[in-house]
Amino acid sequence: MNLRKYILIFTMSLFIAAAVLAGFNIAVDPFGVFGDRLMNWYAYDMTQNPRVAKIAYIDKNHDKYDSYIIGSSKTSSYSVEKLNEYYGGASFYNMIMYGGDLYDAQKTAEYLINNYEVKNIILNIGIEEMYKYNYEDDPTKGNLHAKLDGENPLLFYLKYAFLNPQYSLQKLEAYTERDYLPTANDVFIPETGAYNKAVRDAESISDLDSYMQNNPNFYVYREDERKGEHIEEAVNSVRIVKELCDSNGIDFKLIASPLYDTEIEDYDYEDLCTYWQKLAEVTDIYDFSGYSPISADARFFYDDAHFRNCVGDMVLAWIFGDLSIYIPDGFGHSTQAANAYKYAREVFKKPAEMPEVLSASVPILMYHEIGEENDENGMIISRQRFESQLAALRDNGYNAISLNDLNEYVKGNCELPEKPVVITFDDGYLSNYNNYYLLGQYNAKATVFTVGATMGANTYKDTGNPIYPHFDYAQAKEMYDSGTVDIQSHTYDFHRVKEWDSEYRSGASKLKGESDKKFTELFKADLEKSKAEIEQNIGNRVFALSYPEGIHSALTDVCARECGFDLTVTVDEGINTIVKGLPQSLYNLKRIGMYTNIDDKKLIELIKE
Repeated sequence: MNLRKYILIFTMSLFIAAAVLAGFNIAVDPFGVFGDRLMNWYAYDMTQNPRVAKIAYIDKNHDKYDSYIIGSSKTSSYSVEKLNEYYGGASFYNMIMYGGDLYDAQKTAEYLINNYEVKNIILNIGIEEMYKYNYEDDPTKGNLHAKLDGENPLLFYLKYAFLNPQYSLQKLEAYTERDYLPTANDVFIPETGAYNKAVRDAESISDLDSYMQNNPNFYVYREDERKGEHIEEAVNSVRIVKELCDSNGIDFKLIASPLYDTEIEDYDYEDLCTYWQKLAEVTDIYDFSGYSPISADARFFYDDAHFRNCVGDMVLAWIFGDLSIYIPDGFGHSTQAANAYKYAREVFKKPAEMPEVLSASVPILMYHEIGEENDENGMIISRQRFESQLAALRDNGYNAISLNDLNEYVKGNCELPEKPVVITFDDGYLSNYNNYYLLGQYNAKATVFTVGATMGANTYKDTGNPIYPHFDYAQAKEMYDSGTVDIQSHTYDFHRVKEWDSEYRSGASKLKGESDKKFTELFKADLEKSKAEIEQNIGNRVFALSYPEGIHSALTDVCARECGFDLTVTVDEGINTIVKGLPQSLYNLKRIGMYTNIDDKKLIELIKE
């Protein structure tokens, strides 16, 4: 074989290899550049590079949206559903770009306005934009789409076609590992553009010390005292977007996001004040930055650079005058050119004493059966002991409130009395019904968590095995109508007996080999059935869940939240810190078990702070 043939074969081999590589990368499309036609997994693509993947997604789905909120990763905490409601029928998309600066935001807004019908633009800023501008940390994962920044389109698409195939292989591997909960590979919700925070928003948050211990990576590293090196460029980008909106009849709003205090401390104070003045000369600012009751409490943040979704709801409620959502005093300000500099000097200066959020310490008692005490079952409390404990609570100044009172307190709809305590019963025993009159005598309230499968039963399901009798729905309604007892869910049929159930699972736990998806289908169907039967037969709203045997996981916590449960309780021992405005402080609440060895004195000792 002569040299010419060798060269030809070699060249053809290279061509075929290049074609195979390009075909593979285009088919798998790990950045969504080519439309992700094969896998349609934009949650993954956006995780790799939201600047690029979101433009490709909008190009395919622009007819579904007419409004956009644009900004860095802080922007994710603003609910597009809330925005659609407040704007009266708008269709918002969240163009959050992690690490995004105002150059990215400007170019994104320009592209959307110049190519599609846009009715509303919200630009969200923090303070990092005055320090960083037109910054690209990775030419593949941190760059803008060529349609936005003028990069040669051919070179742009060739770059993604001939990527290292490892990117595509990683996507294929991640695809096989998908299940119900989001992972590090798919942190976006493509339909809204926001981060998928299902797990973080279902986590339990109580006292501040525990929260910080559970989040050792809360603090984000930054260089000491960042300067306003790009104030002029950042302000000019805001001006360009504002003028483009004005000239096209598009409603424009600028939001300055809430900040945690350590982030504020990392930036130069004088530069911050100058930045705020220059921004306000361009447009009014819906301003939530600076020190406030929110900025002082880490529990309202996922980390010290990102505030929680519930705080985003507060921001939007303040802007649109929604009084149904709790907003702490001193949170929110309309900043204008006339007051910007003076206001900035006030809110960016750390106060001598940081404001505190409102919270309450609340013990929750856990009872079961009221009957004849015996050595075999320490959870059976005699009627005399129960009444004596009610008297002890009253005589020591405690007020037995309902779980609904806690729920309304967190929502900002009520205040709690001094020394609140909550009384709960698990399972729904007939003895609860026979003795509930005692609650009224001591001006106390209680919640009973019922198991749907054993309502009104004295034998276990279809086994014929005798159990402690349970009250029925008519008796439950009588208790509820009295105003002293609330009926909530202990699941419909996840409280099982190992010796009697053919398919036994320990509480709300997965069976061996059961996928998250399969378990989720079963568990959510069970919760929906429990809620429906209680609400249809009794008439009260079911918002609270007691996990059978106290067993729960991130998966069950997400399921409970998705099924509309505002409050969940466990069997973990302890006293709870309930925080006004923080829904997560109602998740996985601790309870103090009431047993035959707890006398009145011991009870009061257990519930003291």
